[in-house]
Amino acid sequence: MKTSRLEQKSIYLSISGTLFLAILGLTFGLVIQSAAVMLDGFFNVINFVMALATLWISRLLTRPDGKKFQFGYTGFTPLLNLCKGLLVLALSLFAFISAVGALFHGGRKFNPGTAVIYAAIAACTCLLIAIIQTAIAKKTGSPIVSVDSKNWMINGFISLSVGIVFSVVTIIKNTSFAWFVPYADPTIVTILVMLALPIPAKVVLESLNQLLLGAPSASLQNRINDLLKIATTKFPCANNYLRMTEVGQAIYLHLYWLLPHDNKLDSIETVDVMRHQINDLVKQEFPNVTLDIIFTQDDQWFTIMNPR
Repeated sequence: MKTSRLEQKSIYLSISGTLFLAILGLTFGLVIQSAAVMLDGFFNVINFVMALATLWISRLLTRPDGKKFQFGYTGFTPLLNLCKGLLVLALSLFAFISAVGALFHGGRKFNPGTAVIYAAIAACTCLLIAIIQTAIAKKTGSPIVSVDSKNWMINGFISLSVGIVFSVVTIIKNTSFAWFVPYADPTIVTILVMLALPIPAKVVLESLNQLLLGAPSASLQNRINDLLKIATTKFPCANNYLRMTEVGQAIYLHLYWLLPHDNKLDSIETVDVMRHQINDLVKQEFPNVTLDIIFTQDDQWFTIMNPR
């Protein structure tokens, strides 16, 4: 429950922060006619809507399994991250096309001095929230908060970069480089989109992998396989085969365990003891694991179920 409360506090923090920055960005963007600032404002509008959805999903995750969702609600986490990633990708591509068009049509006029004030406020807000969210993500292990903390960090560095560039533009507008001033805003948008685009793309791919029940990362697979190798040295095992997937915070393991033919089981309790000890071994490192173990001595059935 403590973890759940921390997660919800982090979401409330995100909602407050994104609402503040959305209003700030759209207001400054309209006043100074800056597409870069407007883009930042629209990003925060998306983050605000997603933060509200995140709050709803975090409450869903605390519910017990039901008749409709018999495996729980963990699938909503990658679904939310997928929607967030797709929205950011779509907005980024739109902004990129618009900025490139402006570069070929004489740029855009705007007030870089006022933009510096906006960037300073936005950068400080984003980086402060990112630090708090990162600390909460480490305590809770929540993928929702983890993705959120990365987004805040990205937003913070984007705002900081924009502030630095606008400061330079403010300095050069009264020099021989003044011709560049109208091109500064679309140039910043183009560069920022090109730099930031891989991040939502990665979130989309990871979320799709989880929704399609793909295998988790290679490092996670290797660590779990190492734990099972330890188990095979403690208990009789002729062969084993493991299927695994990761959905949100949950890890699902489906283990087929082929017992040697010369192993005579005294009772079903003996198998239960093995199951409990293997489960405890894995859960010591991965408490969010759901492990199903199927014991068998039927070689043919084992091969049919595990053709690889």
